[in-house]
Amino acid sequence: MLNLILMIILWSISSFDYYLISFFMKYIPGNIYINASFSTIAEIVANMTSSVVYKFFGPKTAFVLCFTISAVGGILIAFIPSTVNPYLEAFFVLVAKFGISFAFTMVYLITPGLFPTELRGTVYGICNVAARFLTILSPILAEFAEPTPMLCYTFTSVAGLVASLMLVTSVKYD
Repeated sequence: MLNLILMIILWSISSFDYYLISFFMKYIPGNIYINASFSTIAEIVANMTSSVVYKFFGPKTAFVLCFTISAVGGILIAFIPSTVNPYLEAFFVLVAKFGISFAFTMVYLITPGLFPTELRGTVYGICNVAARFLTILSPILAEFAEPTPMLCYTFTSVAGLVASLMLVTSVKYD
């Protein structure tokens, strides 16, 4: 039951932050097409490296790593003004996008190992429904004045970091 609650939290945070940063992309200085291209590259790299990190370091370390990267990216976006260097803010968005894409992939990789086979489909459904309810707020929050969206992004990433430390990974069902 603890793992189910924690996976609902982790799945919800991953989904919410993923879509929040995606909706926030339109406010990043520079060419929107170039920014979107780099965002996509960061996401592809995150998806490819997530399984390797999970295999070598385990679920807790992988979640801690991805939420740490995500939180650092959010803090940098929130507190370093784009007037310093607009390309620097775009780089920070890529760091945040990499971290949260990593986390979003991890929820799909880790969930099967935490639950018995006969419950996996139900767990996926429960987690996904709960996550989508929270994710409804992400486009609304992305329209708030800066730095509110990135402060919320950072806060939820830190909450995901804390929740990932409580996962019970000693029982494996694979």
